[in-house]
Amino acid sequence: MAIAKMKQMTLLAEQENKDSLLKAVQELQKLEMVELSTLEESEFLDYYSTDTAPQKRVEYEEKLKEIQATLNFLNQHISQPGMIAKLKKGREEYTLEELERHVCHSDLDHTIVELGKIEKRLVELDQKKKNLGEKEEFLRKWQNMTFNPNDLKNFQLMSGTVGSISSGNVENFEREVEAIENSYLEKIFHYKDEASYLVLVPTKLDSLMEEVFERFQLSKLSYPYKQTPLDELKVVLKEVSDLRKEEAKLKDTIKTFKEKVIDLQLGEEYYYNLVEREIGKTLLLNGSDLFILNGWLEEERIPELNSLLDEHVGKDGYVVLADEIKFKNYAKVPVVLKNSKLVKPFESITEMYSMPKYDDVDPTPFMMPFYFVFFGMMSADLGYGVLLWLATLIGSKVFKFDKGMKNFVQLFHYLSYSVIAWGVIYGSFFGYDLPFQLLSITNDVITILILSVVFGFIQLVYGLLLNGGLKWRKQQRSSSYIDGTAWALILLGIGLLVINMVIWNNDLVQMISLVVIIANVIGIVLVTMLASDNKAMGFGLGLYNIYGATNYVGDLVSYTRLMALGVSGGSIAVAFNSIVDIFPPVMKFTIGALLFIVLHSLNIFLTYLSAYIHTIRLQYVEFFGKFYEGGGRSLDPFKTFEKHIYLKNRTNK
Repeated sequence: MAIAKMKQMTLLAEQENKDSLLKAVQELQKLEMVELSTLEESEFLDYYSTDTAPQKRVEYEEKLKEIQATLNFLNQHISQPGMIAKLKKGREEYTLEELERHVCHSDLDHTIVELGKIEKRLVELDQKKKNLGEKEEFLRKWQNMTFNPNDLKNFQLMSGTVGSISSGNVENFEREVEAIENSYLEKIFHYKDEASYLVLVPTKLDSLMEEVFERFQLSKLSYPYKQTPLDELKVVLKEVSDLRKEEAKLKDTIKTFKEKVIDLQLGEEYYYNLVEREIGKTLLLNGSDLFILNGWLEEERIPELNSLLDEHVGKDGYVVLADEIKFKNYAKVPVVLKNSKLVKPFESITEMYSMPKYDDVDPTPFMMPFYFVFFGMMSADLGYGVLLWLATLIGSKVFKFDKGMKNFVQLFHYLSYSVIAWGVIYGSFFGYDLPFQLLSITNDVITILILSVVFGFIQLVYGLLLNGGLKWRKQQRSSSYIDGTAWALILLGIGLLVINMVIWNNDLVQMISLVVIIANVIGIVLVTMLASDNKAMGFGLGLYNIYGATNYVGDLVSYTRLMALGVSGGSIAVAFNSIVDIFPPVMKFTIGALLFIVLHSLNIFLTYLSAYIHTIRLQYVEFFGKFYEGGGRSLDPFKTFEKHIYLKNRTNK
C-alpha cells in the first residue's frame, strides 16, 4: 500500500556503449545501481568480472576540485544575493544535454587559470603584508632611536650598546651604569614590561659594563637595516600602501568575473556527473565484448528508461530485462513511497521515523488524518491558522523553494486548514472569544480532555486493527489475533462498557461488552498457549500479555496533551491580550499594538513548534508502535549532482 512496485533491472550492451548507457541511466535519476554479484550465483561470475580500471576518474576528480576551489574563492570576493532574492529566483533547470553544451562552450579553463593567478598573487601579497607588519611593529617600537645602532661599531674610544631590560630593573640598572666613570646613558623607550637604552662607556671599561649587562640580563638589539628606524618605517609604510593598492585592484578585477559564477557552478555539476559515471562503472560486470548493469527501478519508470536508452544508445544497442523481485531479495529492495498529492507532504514524517520494508505497509496514509486533526487541536486559533494559511500560500506563490522545502511548506499549508477549523470550534481569534464557541478552553476543559482521550482511543484501536490485518496477510495468524485483533476488541468492549455506564445503562449492552472483553482475554491466553511448543510456558506468556493492558492506559494518558497544549496556547494568548488591554487607549494603539505583535509572534512560534513535535511523538510512539516496524531504506538512484540546478525532465512524467 502506497509503496511503488519495483523491478530488478538488467541492462546488457556492448563495451563501446558503456558511457552512453550510463549517461541515459543518470539522466533518468530513478534507477539504483547495485553490484550484480550480490544477487547472483558465483557460476555466473565465471564469465564476467567486476574489476575495472578507474580510467578518467582521477582526471575528472582533479578538475572538479579545481572548479570547487575556484568557485569558493570567487564567492568570497563578490557580493551574494540575499535570501529573499535567492528564494524568488530559485534554481534554473537544464537538460543533461544543455548542461554539457554550456560547459563545453564556456571558457571555464581560462576562468580557472586567471582566477588562480589572482588568488596566488593575493596569497603572496598577504604574506608580504604579514612580513611588513612584523617589520613595522619592530620599527615603531624603536622609532625614537634617531641613529642607526650599527654605526656604534665604528667607534674607537667608546664602546656603544643598545639593548633592553625588564621594567622592574630600571632604577638599579640606571644607577649602576651611571656609577661607571665617563659612562653615558640614554633611555630610548620605556613600556610596561620593557625599557631600552643606549649605553656608551670608554673602551677600556667595556668588560666592566658587560658585567652590568649580564647581571641585569640586558638583551642587545640586533638591527638588520641600513637606515634609522624612522626612515625605514617610512619605506615600510610606503610598501604596505602599494601592496594594499595592488590588492584592491586585484579584488576589483575579481568582481569582473561575477558573470562566471554560473559557468563554474555548471562546471561543478558537469564534472561531478562525470565522476559519478566513472564510479558507476565499478558496479558493472564486464565481459570481453559486453557489460551488464543491474539495479532497482520502479515498474512505471521502465518506458521512461527505454526512451532515454533509445536516444543515447540506439534502439538496437542494448537489451533491457525487467524481472520480478525474488522473495529472498526483499530485504535488499529500496522503497519509493507513492501517495496522492494530499498525502505526499506527510511522507517526510514517516521518513524521519524509518522507511517501510518493501513487503511492509506505508503508514503515511493511515497516519495522515490523525496528524492533521491532532496538529490543529493543539494549535487551535482562527487567527493563527489564517496567518499560517496566508504565509504558506503566499510563500509558495512568490518563492521558488527547493524540493524539500516546497514539501515542508505544503505540509504546513494543509495543516493550516485544521488549525482554522479547530479555531472555529474553540471560538478563538488571537486569544479573543468569537461570538460562537462549540467548546471553550476555559469552561469546557473536561469536555476537551475527554475528546482528546476519545481521539487517542480511536487511533489505538485503528492501529491494532491494522496490525491484525497486516500480520494476517503475512500468514502470522496467531500473532495477528494476539497482538492486534484481540486487543482491539478488548478496547472496543471497554469503550462500549464506559459509554453504556455514562449514557444508556442498558443491561444487554453491558453483558455484550463484558462477553467481548472476557472472551478475548481468555482468547489471548489460549491462542498464546496453543501457538507455543511448551504449553505451560505459553500459558505464562498469555498471562503476561494480559498484563500489557497497563501500557494502553499510559498510551491513552499521552493523548491528554491534545487538550493540554491547545488550552495552554489559548490561555497564553488570552494572558497576552490582558497585558495589552492594561494600556490606556492612546498607548494601546501604539506601544500596545507593537507589544501585541511581538507577544503573539512568540506564542505562534512556540505553539506550532510544540504541535509539530508532540503530534509526531503521538504518531511514532502510540500509533506506529502498534503496527509499524520500519527498517527499510529509500531508493538511492544513480543521478546527477543537482547542487546548483535541477535536471529538466524531458520525459514529462
